[in-house]
Amino acid sequence: MFVKYISVVICIICFLYTFYVLCNLTYFLSNYDENKEAIISSQKNKDSVLWLLIINMFLLSIFILQHSLMANDFIKHLFCKLQIDYMERSIYNVTSAMALHLLFNKWQIISSIILWKVNIISNNVLWFMFTALHILVWSIIYSGCLMMDISELAGIKQVYYKFSFRPSPMQMKSKKLLRYYSHMRHPSFIGFLIILWIYPYMTLDRLLLASILTIYMALMWMIDKEDYNYHVNFVKRKQRELF
Repeated sequence: MFVKYISVVICIICFLYTFYVLCNLTYFLSNYDENKEAIISSQKNKDSVLWLLIINMFLLSIFILQHSLMANDFIKHLFCKLQIDYMERSIYNVTSAMALHLLFNKWQIISSIILWKVNIISNNVLWFMFTALHILVWSIIYSGCLMMDISELAGIKQVYYKFSFRPSPMQMKSKKLLRYYSHMRHPSFIGFLIILWIYPYMTLDRLLLASILTIYMALMWMIDKEDYNYHVNFVKRKQRELF
């Protein structure tokens, strides 16, 4: 009984912390304040651009390493041996959130080198277009998570099924869905590309962030025609259920 309560508490804490970090990540990737970035950059003018790039690359490496290691079969088998496989998703989420939290808290802005700059602050039309586009894309990304079974992605369903004496949710999924998950666990590759690259103030640090994450996503997301057809049918089925 004690283990049950501890597991539930840990699961809830992991979910709340992950939700908090995702909200901050959305702000980090889509917020635009040219004046603030200029002030921060001027305060760091004594640091070399190369050193700031090394710091940012180190932060990205921590996130990529965590994301890759935690998805490794060896780690999954380790959770099974420790008999805490039902906590795997919650731990995966919270460690990912911790890596992201570190990334955007310690991220070094380099506004001394700018690839392009579009002044949307003084242009209401451009500001509205940029804001509306990012809101739309984030809505698509998060709605995709909801459609993919948000309780399972958050790790809540695994804990609930464990202590209600049901089999693991992953064991109840079809082989096609498991294959799809192995190739693309997160929805909307195009959505993240839009968030990363359609930005009015492309500084050197933003270019590094967008480039590295784009390469990482391209290498890790291996969708093929069979997965695409499954996804189309899956979305249609969910739409019929919802509407």
